[in-house]
Amino acid sequence: MRSFKILTFDGGGIRGALSIEILHRIVLKYPDLLKKVDLLSGTSTGSIIASLLAKGVSVDEIRNLYNITTTRKIFSNAKINLFKAKYKSINLNNILSNYFENDMKLKDLKQKILIPSFNINSTDDFTWEPVFFNNFIKDGTENISVKDAILSSSAAPAYFPSYKQYIDGGVVANSPSAVSLLFVYKAYKKDYSLNNIKILSIGTGNIPEKINGKNKNWGLFQWAFNPFNKMKSPILSLLMDGMEDLNNMYCKELLKSNYFRINPKIPKFIDLDEYKYIPYLKSIANSYDLSKAYNYIEKVYLK
Repeated sequence: MRSFKILTFDGGGIRGALSIEILHRIVLKYPDLLKKVDLLSGTSTGSIIASLLAKGVSVDEIRNLYNITTTRKIFSNAKINLFKAKYKSINLNNILSNYFENDMKLKDLKQKILIPSFNINSTDDFTWEPVFFNNFIKDGTENISVKDAILSSSAAPAYFPSYKQYIDGGVVANSPSAVSLLFVYKAYKKDYSLNNIKILSIGTGNIPEKINGKNKNWGLFQWAFNPFNKMKSPILSLLMDGMEDLNNMYCKELLKSNYFRINPKIPKFIDLDEYKYIPYLKSIANSYDLSKAYNYIEKVYLK
């Protein structure tokens, strides 16, 4: 039986530069890999990478997007304000418009895709809920525009305003591997068993996040917004990183050797908007030992 191949990309803002650099190294070694992928999945910055790939944009062109000049435009005119988002999403919107027309829907993409987001004001039963935009389940989200799906998945709380009542998919699935597995199994369980589903997960770097100092009596202000700390929003970082670890546990347990994750360690904490570190992130990606990943790709993923 033919296997179903999933390629996923984590959220992490400018740290997506690391993800696309790693993918670049992989496709140089395996030029036909992307043609053999059945589903592309990405959260937040990963949704940008996944959507561009699903449209057929080259890896080299996506790499060029993750540069200081472009990302500086996205993270410009920062506002340190307790009552407003730090950035506006207009510049990201304009950059996406260079690739996706306003009426281009997920169903118009060349490949299957899944993009996590979170609806903070559901119109059905007046409760918030995760939403997974995709073009293969036929649940109505296939008619969402690609730009809307990306902007919804990338609306990181405190960094960007909510987008059409959606916020960053990272609050529920910063690493979208487990939910991708669930949706594929739901859609194709007659055709594929768990033994025939394979995932290659590319992270945005394992950074040394920890909370130092006296935090025993922290209140809302310190957990939600800590301007005097390198980690500006501890609760958001905890939520997203904790979900990544849980996702990894699920996939390892369910898929065993059919799951492989690439997520290099980054020696220093880098926030999602610190674009000056992009060259540093790319250097980590290019020096990272991918021998185990290559072994998985050759012996498992592409079989």
